[in-house]
Amino acid sequence: MCHLRLAYHPNAAILPQKIPFAKFTQGHRPRVYKPDMSTDPWYPFHSCLNFEFAKLALKTALNKEQVNWFLRLIKSIHSTREEFTLNEYNNLQSTWWAASYHMTAPHEFAMYYHSLWDWACDLLKHPNIGPHFPWTADDFWNIQSKLPLEGKVLLFILYADKAKLLSFGWQKGYPVIACLASLPVSIRNGEGIGGGHVVGWLPIVKEAKEHSGKLHFANFKNAVWHESFRKLLQTIEKESETGCWVNCWDGVACHFFPVVLILSADYEEQAVMGLICGIESNFPCPICLIPHDHILEFPDQCTLRTSKDVVKVLQEVHSQDTAKKKEQILIQQGLCDVDSAFAVIANMDIYHALSWDCLHANCAGKFGDHLWVELLRILDRAGHQAMAKVKKNFSEMPCWHMLNHFDEALSISYTDSQKLEDLSKIVVFTCHDVLLQDMDKEGYFLLCCLRAYVEFDLYTALELHMAHTLVVGQEALSMFNILMKKFAEKTDNTKKSWNFPKNHTCMHVFDNIEAKGVTHNFNTKPNEKMHGPLKEKYQKHTNFKNIAQQILDVDHVEAVSELIHCRVADYDAYLLNMEANMHRSEGGDTDDVEQEDFFHIRLGSRVKEPICIQFQANINFKSTTDCHYDCMLLKMQQGDIFGQLIFLFQCVVSDKTFPLALIQPYDAPTGLRLTKDGHLNLWRVHKQPRESAEIFSVHLIIHGALLYLDHTKPGDYFVIDTVNTDMFLRMQRMHKAARHH
Repeated sequence: MCHLRLAYHPNAAILPQKIPFAKFTQGHRPRVYKPDMSTDPWYPFHSCLNFEFAKLALKTALNKEQVNWFLRLIKSIHSTREEFTLNEYNNLQSTWWAASYHMTAPHEFAMYYHSLWDWACDLLKHPNIGPHFPWTADDFWNIQSKLPLEGKVLLFILYADKAKLLSFGWQKGYPVIACLASLPVSIRNGEGIGGGHVVGWLPIVKEAKEHSGKLHFANFKNAVWHESFRKLLQTIEKESETGCWVNCWDGVACHFFPVVLILSADYEEQAVMGLICGIESNFPCPICLIPHDHILEFPDQCTLRTSKDVVKVLQEVHSQDTAKKKEQILIQQGLCDVDSAFAVIANMDIYHALSWDCLHANCAGKFGDHLWVELLRILDRAGHQAMAKVKKNFSEMPCWHMLNHFDEALSISYTDSQKLEDLSKIVVFTCHDVLLQDMDKEGYFLLCCLRAYVEFDLYTALELHMAHTLVVGQEALSMFNILMKKFAEKTDNTKKSWNFPKNHTCMHVFDNIEAKGVTHNFNTKPNEKMHGPLKEKYQKHTNFKNIAQQILDVDHVEAVSELIHCRVADYDAYLLNMEANMHRSEGGDTDDVEQEDFFHIRLGSRVKEPICIQFQANINFKSTTDCHYDCMLLKMQQGDIFGQLIFLFQCVVSDKTFPLALIQPYDAPTGLRLTKDGHLNLWRVHKQPRESAEIFSVHLIIHGALLYLDHTKPGDYFVIDTVNTDMFLRMQRMHKAARHH
């Protein structure tokens, strides 16, 4: 039997344990909820109905007149017995602010910010969030080792990026969003209590034309940024040094030391955070000291930046007796002479906290701004017929759950990173029969680069890494870099530059994963999704003047609303549970309805409707629901095969129900493997005749599958292994078993 070895930190004084793999689960045991009966869960609202009305008015952005009109309308309705005491808009506002004691309100300065410590303590004390601490990775372990035996590390993730508050307009905001890294990804990257929270609003320094591009003005903007950000960090400065005792959700006092573990940001913000001069500096990488002219290279070893080294450089700058000498050192090192805001936090190295960003480096960077642009250039050169064929291939791609479908892929300029990511997953399959090796060598080589890119991207997206996945992920990155270097040499005449910092930063991704966990921990995508609600607040809740305070006020009230909503939901669930227990104790109907937990497919689905399969994911061992259409992967003794679902039914024998499926297998011989299939790492299948359909147990279905018709070989299909990380890893193992690698 396979076991997992669970090792505790030495400070925990707990011996390592071996857990049978079958009993391993990710998550926490359910907690018995018992509400505080001394106050109603909707307090300080007079009744639950009052709270529901207040929440509705908030969500629909009703103004004062609309609220008063709505109240008069409700007063005319007498069908409810529950008391409703709100009479005017001011009553509603005063009640909201009476409720605000539940969460600490922002402090108002030139830079608006919320105490990071107060916000974290709110979560530590929350009965639904508190049980989910802690979290681990190499950096977590190393920081924990520096603390006193009773100390516990409390890890923050901070994100900062400018956001356009109107799709067409000049108004921008500069929110700072915080998450607690100690929480599970499902909570931390989700919405509501425990998810990302706006903790600051940075000032945006307007740049006049006469100052544009000037070094002194760039230094001024950086100084404003760091001085503003320091205000936020000072709210945990003392606690990071000495720690602070907190009475947590379970009444147990713990000694916490807050640390900023991860800084999640685009390259431009990382440059400001790290005091580097940006793309044109001698050393443009925020993490290492690779020279500007060697960014396209990926050396095995590269000197990493550290806060101590940068402090020494700036001390040397300050010791110079002339401005010219100071400037020479700064230019040589590619640094700005600004005091770092992050120096106030103990146990933190800013350059170790800066993290690789998949969203801007890969989806919108290497693919969106470079590989996709090059593909469009090559297809345009190939002519209208080639463009039309690729467009048709995109439109004929079968639909798949959580994958965008593209009818006009080549004629739209994409800014949505999710659409760019989905394009990258299928573009090789839609172009394989157009960009042929013997007819368009440049286009064919680009397809090889695209395939190498998407494999590297999928390895970075894994939800759980092991030693061997880190190794093969690094190998995928090396292969991609080799191919891209050759492609850059072949297309030097196009004047397309591949020597850009975001291309280089991917060399740090697997080091980041070892130190801070999987990329879900430091991806900017969850935080950028919060720009949408901020835009909505700007448009619905402000007068478009002095907007920061207005947006933060509404954001704070919504957080309070969410807190009370959770209390009411828990209270309702508690009452229902009490009622059910009372019913059972009084001798009510206790017959349990037999649950068909073995039947992991939803019956009655037509081919056009998605079929849902529940299976154990290959990468994170979680029970996962996979919704697809009509093709699937089946587990057979001779090896996994693909097939197309024809019909689902049940067979009852001696009071036992057997779920069965009529499936057309796709396991016919495909002949010798084509050279193209090897270069592009494609898996080809061929369907059996319809009359060869067989009946299989539903238990043999282990994963949905997206199959795409190869128009060059009738009856042949490609397995789209890039739809998700689980299918990708399954197919990689099948390639290895078939000795394709």
